[in-house]
Amino acid sequence: MIKGVTEDFSRSTDVPIEHITVTWEFIPARHYAVAGLMPQNQPQGGSHPVLVDLHAPSGQSQKHLEVMMESIAFSISNRSGVSYNNIFIQFHKIQSGHIFDDGAVKYWK
Repeated sequence: MIKGVTEDFSRSTDVPIEHITVTWEFIPARHYAVAGLMPQNQPQGGSHPVLVDLHAPSGQSQKHLEVMMESIAFSISNRSGVSYNNIFIQFHKIQSGHIFDDGAVKYWK
């Protein structure tokens, strides 16, 4: 699934695959509460959406941000069977100079 989401995202956003990192974490049973409800498993009814954090460099246009989020939601839905409407994505804007990677602080325009 992770490889597929990575490939889908690269294809639909034109972001080179070498600039994409995807992780998947499971929340232990009864450690995710929505409106006080803590189910054993992921409900299919929409009460506890899959949570996605999208981190991307600053400078994204609103349109490109929308394409990125929709691509992720579509890919996760298609590959996991979770409803497209039961995915919650939060965007985190990363400023130039706020990333340390490959032995250096990274800057962009």
